[in-house]
Amino acid sequence: MPEIQDYNLAIQIKEGNKQAFDRLFLKYFNPLYRYAFNLCKNKAIAEDSVQQTFIKIWKNTRSIPTDIAIGKILFTYTHNQMIDELRKENARKKYEDSLIQNSAIYTFEENKEDKQRTKAIIESAIDKLPEKSKEIFRLAKQEGLTHDEIAEYLKISPKTVENQLGNAYKKLREYLNPYKEIL
Repeated sequence: MPEIQDYNLAIQIKEGNKQAFDRLFLKYFNPLYRYAFNLCKNKAIAEDSVQQTFIKIWKNTRSIPTDIAIGKILFTYTHNQMIDELRKENARKKYEDSLIQNSAIYTFEENKEDKQRTKAIIESAIDKLPEKSKEIFRLAKQEGLTHDEIAEYLKISPKTVENQLGNAYKKLREYLNPYKEIL
């Protein structure tokens, strides 16, 4: 019986029925959240993954397959979304770690004030980049997007992304050069 109910929900959602979508959300949010949290052990990533799953379902209501159980689709979407979120989180951490390593931060006393000051100097240098370079740099290094993902998102070629990142690194080296003794 639950499969028939899910099938009917999928059909109704495909027809744009908001109440059916709300019922689907209420039925599956907690199980999907528990599933995601058990895999990643991170509340924020689990919540974001489930929310993005439901956003994807709502945005693509016309293309929801009705020959597959909607529950299976939701769990698959959540799983894939969670992997993407973990990848982005990992990229953000690597970015922060590389900034610290590339700045040789551990050459002076490691305390919170020094780290905050170093981060502020680096962020200030990033803020001085031309707008397009800054946007591409942040998408690549802070959001963890690939060149192709950035190109698709910004509707530019991957080669342009590569060139902009090269320019960003060159400018950052110039901006940070006066600080090389303290970074």
